[in-house]
Amino acid sequence: MASEDKFESVLSTRYCKNSPLVSILSETNKATLWRQLWIWLAEAEKELGLKQVTQEAIDEMKAQKNNFDWPFIRAEERKLKHDVMAHNHAFGKICPTAAGIIHLGATSCFVQDNADLIAYRDSIDHLLKRFATVIDRLATFSLQNKEVVTVGRTHYQTASLVTVGKRGVLWAQELLMAFQSLAEFRDKMRFRGIKGATGTQDSFLTLFNGDEEKVEALDELVTAKAQFSRRFLITGQTYSRQQDSQLVFSLSLLGAAAKKVCTDIRILQAFGELLEPFEKDQIGSSAMPYKKNPMKSERCCSLARKLINAPQEALTILADQGLERTLDDSAGRRMLIPDVLLTGEALLTTLQNIFEGLTVQTENVKKIVDDEIAFLGLEKAMMMLTEEGVDRQQAHAVIRKTALEAKQLQATQKVDIRQTMADPFFDSVRDRVVGLVNNPINFTGRCVSQTENFIEKELKPTIAKYLDHAAGNVQLDV
Repeated sequence: MASEDKFESVLSTRYCKNSPLVSILSETNKATLWRQLWIWLAEAEKELGLKQVTQEAIDEMKAQKNNFDWPFIRAEERKLKHDVMAHNHAFGKICPTAAGIIHLGATSCFVQDNADLIAYRDSIDHLLKRFATVIDRLATFSLQNKEVVTVGRTHYQTASLVTVGKRGVLWAQELLMAFQSLAEFRDKMRFRGIKGATGTQDSFLTLFNGDEEKVEALDELVTAKAQFSRRFLITGQTYSRQQDSQLVFSLSLLGAAAKKVCTDIRILQAFGELLEPFEKDQIGSSAMPYKKNPMKSERCCSLARKLINAPQEALTILADQGLERTLDDSAGRRMLIPDVLLTGEALLTTLQNIFEGLTVQTENVKKIVDDEIAFLGLEKAMMMLTEEGVDRQQAHAVIRKTALEAKQLQATQKVDIRQTMADPFFDSVRDRVVGLVNNPINFTGRCVSQTENFIEKELKPTIAKYLDHAAGNVQLDV
């Protein structure tokens, strides 16, 4: 059946079809990891002196690790209603020497949970590299525009001037904090290891004739073979689903930060200040051919919504996990965690494309600044007047009256700063204010140095470990 004739996830077929995550989270990779875990378990058991595990059996498993008879596996699962045992039988069928020691001492969660953790770790490693590239692209945009003066906005109304670059690092800081959350989760991830059916390790204690040191060593060995530095010391049948919740929450922070950034971009594009990349043959509207809609930022907001809402399900999965283990978690985790990882990838890929092509509509930005600069000059006038001994409250009252009168005129004419400050009250500061107004960068405070300092002192050191300087630009298929 052609793929167009059946439902498939839009994450894997539309937004992430070229991503390595599609392979990392695939059934084939999961089954391969299960077999690798059985090999690591057998190797560790042999290294610790378990005589029934032979090198011949281990070599046989290694040779057949990638040999999958999927029709047989599917038939076995239909019959047994147990995916791990279906794969166990399939592996044993092609490894007759090893068949008796595959999965020795283990329970299903040995392969299920540990393989999931390896796939999650590998997915996070990719996401962190992508995330670092996204932040780096935004830093480049910010530095390029660190001196481009624009109107600040509070309550969505015009406010004191900022620079486009300073606004860019505000966005970068939000994304960097989400990046740090995901990186910290990666560093603290714990492996389940070998724990047995209810977490007591009793089956392994039996295999090693009650030798607790060997059981502990077995847990450490398998953890090391899987290249984890940390492991759960205690579990039930499964590792704590709180760890899954922490992963989902880290990705939800990415969603929230990205939604804030892309909502800002959408608003600023509506004001005519920014323009997200719009490709040569791209169509903005089927009905209105002249439109350039911010569809990439809109897509990011839509994807972000999925991530923002995901922690509720993760917390429910944690809360519903009864005693040493119930199966309430299984179906939900199979869908939720791959979906949030892929959604994170789709979001980051689109963000990277936006930042690589985001442009400032400089003429329109300048026009908006020119329309507002007189009012900002009045703000400066208040500071200057108080320096000369004028009562601050008196200065505020006069400037408020002057500004409101000028605002009424603004709808029909350009506000001139000299005309606005015609009142003799401003005689002592008028020329100084006019001089400042002629160069709007004077109204942006430390925007330039703040932009530079943040990027050099915080942003670059934080992402350096993960940044691939050779990473190319993103071209979106859709």
